[in-house]
Amino acid sequence: LCVCFILTILSFPGQEQEERELELQSPTQIDISRNLSFLARFLELQWKMLTLKSEHTEHKYSSSPVDWITMDSSIAYWLHPSSGAQIQLLGNVVIWYAASTSMLLYIVLFLWYLLRRQRKIYDIPEGCWRSWALAGAFCLGGWAVNYLPFFLMEKTLFLYHYLPALTFQILLLPIVLQHLHDCVLRTEALKQILSALLVAGLSSVFLVFRTFSPLTYGQPALSAAELQELRWRDSWDILVKRQQK
Repeated sequence: LCVCFILTILSFPGQEQEERELELQSPTQIDISRNLSFLARFLELQWKMLTLKSEHTEHKYSSSPVDWITMDSSIAYWLHPSSGAQIQLLGNVVIWYAASTSMLLYIVLFLWYLLRRQRKIYDIPEGCWRSWALAGAFCLGGWAVNYLPFFLMEKTLFLYHYLPALTFQILLLPIVLQHLHDCVLRTEALKQILSALLVAGLSSVFLVFRTFSPLTYGQPALSAAELQELRWRDSWDILVKRQQK
């Protein structure tokens, strides 16, 4: 069963805003009355996505690939007709930024090792270097294949297009942490600091998940003040219904 939600504009005042809120409250569904197998329905959906023509007007929730790295945009999928409960596509900020930071740190360390090796200076054992390079080839390669082609596309793009590339960034995160612990940090004190930071980071991941879970699952409904507190970035389209004010 495939349910396609229509992404609609929420930031217009007056009657137009009410109409778009109503659209969010009534998501459009694919006709499932036809007796098709899973494979046939899957292939049909893929074909429709491939042959869909790009619109000339920019969508409210569309974003550029540059915005995805820092999660500058969100997507509203559903809005409750009375309580203001809503479902948004928002990633975990801690995981999102930690993944981007790990990729940047990997690139810096890789270039540093490469330049030093050109001068016959070997900071890490050969086996460790090979593992480091292989991990980068897989994770950075997967990230690049799933991200860079979007710069060449003229179709309307959304934040969810970045999720496959983000997966490879997340895979790189523990590799970088393990490398820092085993090959970069020389003293036990520095390793303990890294461990403490890791515990703090995991706690932050859980805290952010609990904080934004009402926007992920649509419950419980939040007040206008609580919704405003969750708008950590002005570019996030978290809707505060006028009647809540």
